[in-house]
Amino acid sequence: MKNNFKEIIKEICTEDNIKYKFLSKDWVIMLEKDGKTRFISGYKFDLNSHGIGLIADDKYALYEVLKSKNIPVIEHKIVYNKMNNLDYAIGCNTYEYVKEYFEKNNNNIVIKPNDGTCGKNVFNVTDVNEIDIVLDKIFLKNYSISMCPFYKIKHEYRAIMLDGENKLLYTKYLPIVTGDGNKTIRQLLLDFNYDYFIDKLEDSKYDKVLPKNKTFEYNWKFNLSQGSIAKKLNDKLLQDRLIKIAKQVCKEINLKFGSIDIIETTNNELLVLEVNSGVMLENYIRLNPNEYIYAKDIYRNAIKNLFKD
Repeated sequence: MKNNFKEIIKEICTEDNIKYKFLSKDWVIMLEKDGKTRFISGYKFDLNSHGIGLIADDKYALYEVLKSKNIPVIEHKIVYNKMNNLDYAIGCNTYEYVKEYFEKNNNNIVIKPNDGTCGKNVFNVTDVNEIDIVLDKIFLKNYSISMCPFYKIKHEYRAIMLDGENKLLYTKYLPIVTGDGNKTIRQLLLDFNYDYFIDKLEDSKYDKVLPKNKTFEYNWKFNLSQGSIAKKLNDKLLQDRLIKIAKQVCKEINLKFGSIDIIETTNNELLVLEVNSGVMLENYIRLNPNEYIYAKDIYRNAIKNLFKD
């Protein structure tokens, strides 16, 4: 079984008689069949328009678009570097602007790169003195920043959509473990997600036995690349609610192939968190190896769609 994206694509192409070539340091995959040439760039298939891809990758732009379409979505506000004095940045490029938003949201916000992925450089800020430090750190490598209220999230879900239809819907579970009074935190985390934690628990604090019924939260972010796990969702009623939102997103922004992340708050609200115009299934396959063929068929069908026209 292969769980590397490039190997999966190679396998599909070999089976379906599609010529392929890796270009640009393997960042671009060129596919050829029946005199047609199509491309995959990163995890992005040549199915969505360039404009939609840019909107999906821009947290603030996506928020504005979905809000205008009356789709339930978490709020995002954009922040520009204080050195940016162009007209569009005025009013959104000061420490005071961020501080006001911080105070408005009960001194509890999330600050992150506006076009970031995989939970990198995402900070939950609860101390006003941290704002400048966090902004400076993110602006070292990013042109703009997004900030949003800290939502109390019960669950996070991901819907993989192709041509307006749901192909996979799963729940992300945070790396939170509950003590039994016998196992150490290390043992519990390894039981939770062995492949991820096998080389990340050298600190002696993980040697502590976790008391019975006490919980330990390794990470507050739901990213599969940071310790969370994924399992298919089997709740039919909830499935229907989530897929309805995901289909609405696809219809309103003309998303042909992508993943839609939706949060469920402790108040039972369902809100779109983000849309990804690239579809990455490697972590899902790693966590659910028995789903390999199913996940591979999602990519196979996306490639078939590339050559439909």
